[in-house]
Amino acid sequence: MSELLKLKENALVPHPDGGFSFGTIPNMPKFGLPGGEIFLRVGIHRRMNSGFGVRHVWEAHKADLLKHGCQTIDEVAALLSKMIAPGAQIYCEFKEPRGGNRIAVLRTSMGTLILEPRHERVTGFGYYVVTWYPQKRAHGTLVGQIPRVIPNQK
Repeated sequence: MSELLKLKENALVPHPDGGFSFGTIPNMPKFGLPGGEIFLRVGIHRRMNSGFGVRHVWEAHKADLLKHGCQTIDEVAALLSKMIAPGAQIYCEFKEPRGGNRIAVLRTSMGTLILEPRHERVTGFGYYVVTWYPQKRAHGTLVGQIPRVIPNQK
């Protein structure tokens, strides 16, 4: 059994390179979207369109993940980390009138990640991976892109 599956659903999954941040969403004041670190939780899978985190991504999209060379749930974090790359486009659907808009990070060769803004006690404000899907077309308005990392600032 994967060590990952022994963790509680809200436990953070480490980035393959260490730490828990998978990247940064920049401040986008023009669109009223705050910046924050991106985190992946162990999560839970209830059914195809219900759940969050690495468990949900793996259970809901296993067949598509296998096509991307992801053979086990332990490899999901590595695949998702490749999507959150400098220059990856960020879209927002602006569905919720009181903020809390989910955003999509698009990396055309690997599909789309859906992120949800949350304020957590331990990490503060950040964006958490809800799900991934193989479609390479995000819906909504293009609002920005994942920033390029400046050496010695990560």
